[in-house]
Amino acid sequence: MNTIAKEIYYDLKGKILSGELKANTRLKIRQLAATYQSSDIPVREALKELSAEELIEMSPHKGSIVKPFSLEEMQNMLEVREVLEPLAAKLAAERATPELVKELRKIQAKCKKFNEEQNYADYSNANREFHRVIVEASGNDYIIKCMDRLLLLQLYTKAVFELFPSTTETSVEEHDDIISFIKNKDGVGLQKFMEKHKMKAYNKLREHFKKLQESN
Repeated sequence: MNTIAKEIYYDLKGKILSGELKANTRLKIRQLAATYQSSDIPVREALKELSAEELIEMSPHKGSIVKPFSLEEMQNMLEVREVLEPLAAKLAAERATPELVKELRKIQAKCKKFNEEQNYADYSNANREFHRVIVEASGNDYIIKCMDRLLLLQLYTKAVFELFPSTTETSVEEHDDIISFIKNKDGVGLQKFMEKHKMKAYNKLREHFKKLQESN
């Protein structure tokens, strides 16, 4: 891809992963070209790359849309994240640096602020940032790449704290515990703690998915 195509690709990818572009949103080439002040060619290149990553679906008749995911796919993703994130946390703790602890405390300050304000949308974003930093600190490229792919789940979990507001209080408290484990480089302890931390959150999502299935 040329420079313009890459810029369009990264911008669209960020909007899809953040949930700004919802599932089934139609992506019109001419409209995007006007938005990015480019020709149709770099837009087409960007869309082809997003299609290759299964972020969008391209059809000769319907054009391009942000890919919708089935409830079964969401369940499968939860199962993988439930295993990978505790492992990533273990590795991050074992390789922890003072800089990592400092960065996590900075993000945690935002989490506490948004929790106090009952700003669940921004809390959700800050919470994801908190856990993303831990995954990247694992130093394991395979886990990082897998988790990057699983960020597609954000399309459906963006409102988890809006669905279950009471969970933010527990989440904030547990963030402090996570930082303590990392500061002490207690990888095994953090892995066990994260398994419970993720299980609680994901079980709530599973209940939500089950209700959606029953209502269909």
